[in-house]
Amino acid sequence: MTTWKILLVAGLGAALAAGCGDDSSVADSGTPDSGGGVDGGGTDAGPVIADLPPLQTGVVNPDDSNGIDPATAMPADFSCVGTNTAPEGGADVDFNLVMKEFNDGNTFEGLHVKFWGDNLPDNTPWNAASDFSTDVDGKIAVTAPAGGWYAYRVFPQDGPTPSLEIVGSLQTSEPAPTAPRDREGNSVSRATLNLIPTVFGFRQRSGTALIAGRVEDCAGNKAFGANVQVVRADGTLVKEGDTNPEPHYRYFDGDDFPFAGQEWTHVDGLFAAANIPVDGDSEDVFMRVIGRRTAGGPIEVIGCEPIPLHPDTASIINIVPLRSDGPTCPAL
Repeated sequence: MTTWKILLVAGLGAALAAGCGDDSSVADSGTPDSGGGVDGGGTDAGPVIADLPPLQTGVVNPDDSNGIDPATAMPADFSCVGTNTAPEGGADVDFNLVMKEFNDGNTFEGLHVKFWGDNLPDNTPWNAASDFSTDVDGKIAVTAPAGGWYAYRVFPQDGPTPSLEIVGSLQTSEPAPTAPRDREGNSVSRATLNLIPTVFGFRQRSGTALIAGRVEDCAGNKAFGANVQVVRADGTLVKEGDTNPEPHYRYFDGDDFPFAGQEWTHVDGLFAAANIPVDGDSEDVFMRVIGRRTAGGPIEVIGCEPIPLHPDTASIINIVPLRSDGPTCPAL
């Protein structure tokens, strides 16, 4: 289980214990200085946060969990911005992908899964002749270039309870093993899809998408100080909303729990975006990351990855520094 997943699952458990969540009609405090409303009404990127700290790595400040420990802080390495490339895969390797429910780890037989060994997901429907169904242990047998990125999509499956109903999920930019072995994949139940936004202080709006992941620097370290934005293909920014049904961006604090006042990634690099509107049955958007490489330096795009969104679906992506072989990202 990846570190960001462990932390988010821990947050889920804490939310259950604390009974987080509020009524969808109540105004949400949102992220300060992030703009109100949805989509911005044009191609302008909208306001950005003026006081972003320099991008760093390190550990939590023991005296202030909302900051980084000065004794361990180091500049994050974003020297490869614009020259970075996706990992080059080697020879094809066969391996099992074990689909486990994101929160409780349960496996389900017969889940419909599409797999892309080239990490280029499309919007085609599941096809019994060419795609996969999980076996009794929740596994599918797949092939991808060793060490290269792959992607997969899990399609909805009805169940008698929210915990046993699987909703759609999509994961991209996952590294394939270099030798045959089992790798863990994610499925998401209806209960988990509804619960994750509750952890972040609002409720899941039907028909919208949820995105979660982590920001990394050139050395693969988790980046503190990055701000994440969903940007549509026409350059329109999906802005933070003022009420619960609108879009929201959240980051964790130093206590491994979501904090509405945290305006950028913490030392774990984690982020989540919920209630993101989707145009039709699918929409290709960009996850754009902005930050300052030096204290007082300009705010710039440091990462940008494409990701397809689907209604009532959780999309999972880890964002690396801006790639020369990546998409042309909308500028600020």
